[in-house]
Amino acid sequence: MERDPQKVSAVLADPTRYSIYQYVLVAPEPVSVAEVARRFELHPNVARMHLNRLVEIGLLVQRTEKSGKGGRPGYVYAPSGSAVSLTTVPPRDFQLLADLLVQSLALLGEGGKEAVEQIGHSFGRRLGQEALAKLAPALDSANGATGPMELLEACALALNRLGVSARVIVGPGGRPSLVLKSCGFHEVASAHPDQVCHLCKAMVEGVAQTCSEASPGVTQAGTVPRGDKECVYEVNGLIHLE
Repeated sequence: MERDPQKVSAVLADPTRYSIYQYVLVAPEPVSVAEVARRFELHPNVARMHLNRLVEIGLLVQRTEKSGKGGRPGYVYAPSGSAVSLTTVPPRDFQLLADLLVQSLALLGEGGKEAVEQIGHSFGRRLGQEALAKLAPALDSANGATGPMELLEACALALNRLGVSARVIVGPGGRPSLVLKSCGFHEVASAHPDQVCHLCKAMVEGVAQTCSEASPGVTQAGTVPRGDKECVYEVNGLIHLE
């Protein structure tokens, strides 16, 4: 979807609207007008106006959802998964570059797949090591030890700073999963899901390797580019104990 940079910048220039957009990006579930109105102390009509402006420029999507309390379904809002860039003057088409590079990797067959795994593992380990370094001072002062869940949570926060809405959930048996609400590479992944999803899985494997000396495996239980609501990576071999 092509967007007018001036229109996008005008919409996001409002501090309240920008804060609402950031709030919706990291919310674990789609948000309602009432929720936004409460969170930002706004009249519901004002909250609805801000949300609709974000829908108009393609940053949010609007859909109906039943409340479970009877009555008509209400509207909820969620990220569209599309990215916005206002920083390149003159224009630079980095998405085209990414498309061409992914196509080149695909032509390499198994060699390209192995390269994707190596790069993904390396980036994931770096993310985990950076998270560990940031956790260390607080843990030292508390005489604590870093557990796998703390590292996964820290890595999720790091991904959020990169524009990927990530969180950690605990499933049956205490097994954690890293959940990405939106695909961080949506524009490229929609055209090349095999290569990009393989890269993302390798990144999470790299993070998991930092969390445990046993190098736990990762199961890709859901991916946005293939039609799932979220990207879900189950980390096998890590158990969260209350």
